Amino acid sequence: MTLYKKHVKKSPMQFRVLGCSGGQIPGRHLSSYLVNDSLLIDAGSTTAVLSLRAQQKIRNILITHAHLDHVMSLATMADNLFGINDATIKVWGMQEVITALHGSFFNNTLWPDFTRITGDGQSSPILSLHRLPKGKPVPVAELTVTAVRVNHAVPSTAFFVEDRKMALLHVGDTGPTERVWSLARRKKNLRAVVLETSFPNRLQETADSSHHLTPQTLAREAEKLGRPSVPILVTHLKPLYREEIIAELKKLKGLRIRILKQGDSLAL
Repeated sequence: MTLYKKHVKKSPMQFRVLGCSGGQIPGRHLSSYLVNDSLLIDAGSTTAVLSLRAQQKIRNILITHAHLDHVMSLATMADNLFGINDATIKVWGMQEVITALHGSFFNNTLWPDFTRITGDGQSSPILSLHRLPKGKPVPVAELTVTAVRVNHAVPSTAFFVEDRKMALLHVGDTGPTERVWSLARRKKNLRAVVLETSFPNRLQETADSSHHLTPQTLAREAEKLGRPSVPILVTHLKPLYREEIIAELKKLKGLRIRILKQGDSLAL
């Protein structure tokens, strides 16, 4: 199995962790993941990690939800690439996410509306926003993406990202949820699940009220999947509680758990 080997060029899908922290401090970057160099899942820290040349390779971006720690680099990447990247980058999300990006982010108050601006060297806008229907597969570049609503404080999405051979489930921010697991159980080619754990068990009430997971609720979500052989790639640990969360995750039995680190590059 090639899941944990690095830089395997012949792998059908490469998954690179640009940032996976539930908070930003020096050395801990916010949520941002790169698939096959050209598809971005969330944009919390993209421009803090990727060179301009690497940013220019991105053609599509999936946004799980509109919280700032998952979209911040949309602003800085648009600013970086305007005028040197004439191709438009497609930003995908469910309707509530697209509405939030239009109204609260690219609104010419918080940030210029790079979905409309053109100018010297930029004949079309650097970004375009596209709605993903819930539960229906959509071609995105050479992959297929299916968006599924999960349970967070704002509308939030899990994504099944698939090629002809395998599927990756990226759940994003969520509390306990249901539908995504019923769909995941049907995916015979499911190779890995990216799942958050933001708080330690002693802060279960805080996790529940903010619609996040702890190690004990992560274990319950994994039970809903019912496939212990599928690796769970854990993300979004709050820096203040990171060591405590890791200690609790290590106590879980019967699951294939890997705690992601920024810089990880996995061949799925």
